[in-house]
Amino acid sequence: MTTICYYVSDYGYGHATRSIAVIRQMLESCKGTPIRLIINSGRALPFLQESLQASGPHQLEFRRTFSDTGYVLQTDSIAADIPKLREQYNSDMSLFDESVSMEASFLQESGAQLVISDISPIPIAAAWRAGVESLGISNFTWYTAYRDMLELHELNGLREAYARMDHFIGLAGCAEPAWGCKGRIDTGFFCRRPDPVEVQRIRQELNPDGDSKLIFFALGMSIQVDELSALKLWDSDNCRFIVSANMDIERPNISRIPAHYSESQNYVAAADLVITKPGWGTICEAVELNKPLVLLNRSSFYEDRHTIAAIPLEHPVTLMSWEEMRQLDLMSGAGLEVWNDEPSDPFPYEKQDKNSRSALNDITDYIHNLLQHVKV
Repeated sequence: MTTICYYVSDYGYGHATRSIAVIRQMLESCKGTPIRLIINSGRALPFLQESLQASGPHQLEFRRTFSDTGYVLQTDSIAADIPKLREQYNSDMSLFDESVSMEASFLQESGAQLVISDISPIPIAAAWRAGVESLGISNFTWYTAYRDMLELHELNGLREAYARMDHFIGLAGCAEPAWGCKGRIDTGFFCRRPDPVEVQRIRQELNPDGDSKLIFFALGMSIQVDELSALKLWDSDNCRFIVSANMDIERPNISRIPAHYSESQNYVAAADLVITKPGWGTICEAVELNKPLVLLNRSSFYEDRHTIAAIPLEHPVTLMSWEEMRQLDLMSGAGLEVWNDEPSDPFPYEKQDKNSRSALNDITDYIHNLLQHVKV
């Protein structure tokens, strides 16, 4: 049985949702190769446990770890708090070598033959130290994410860690240095597969008469903005909003995704429009499921700029500042423009499945080839 240690960043849930898609496809495509998969994460670990079950000859284990600093945001804002980020980053990096040593010991004790990281630098450096093959999968690294926020000399530790990746798979929007000492491929958007029956159930439940627009509203679980309840868009005529379970807003036209509902891509598939920050996870679902996008523009975030640039030119997308979004009424004035290019006949799930499966096959084929190489 081949042992893989899979590390998932726990900043937000975008890393987790795409890792779930990769892991599901990997376990399905490697039925002839029994895998012991040790999934490592922090805050996202319960979500990963709810979403993943062992199948066939495979064995799943879950382990709580620290992964990375992520972003630090200003209070009641979507903007980065650079002084606090620097303070937290320096604190975490002071423990970096100790964390790498602990993970290297774990990799040796567990008999790991392959380390996959999305996209914490700690397990990559640990794999190098333990002599284990490593693979990074992401649209960005924290080294490039921080380049516009911190001084380059502060990032030397991250650069050295990522430079030790044996292999790298760049996802849609990737504009990374030449990571991957032994190999690299680049692929596109993909997402977890929606269930058409469940999607229809959701639409029937939230819009039984079919006379309203369903809007999936997601600023991300790592963003807390007190002014959300004062947004003008909640008063848009004939609109019903789908929000996360942790959004504390009470309105008759707002429906929360149940707290323990892990397959949120079904709600994206049920929606007519997606309003979100430019995180890779929700954008890829909107693109793959052919949903018009309204994006909160955070131009100071390196990752956001490149993810937006990767959206196909033909896909309807509107960029808005926070001030513009505060005044947005979806059914009057400038708000009507977000609907102008709305597809009248959304792509069938078969086409979405073909697009996602192509990218996922690129990834899992690469992993499968690595497993043949690292077998002992």
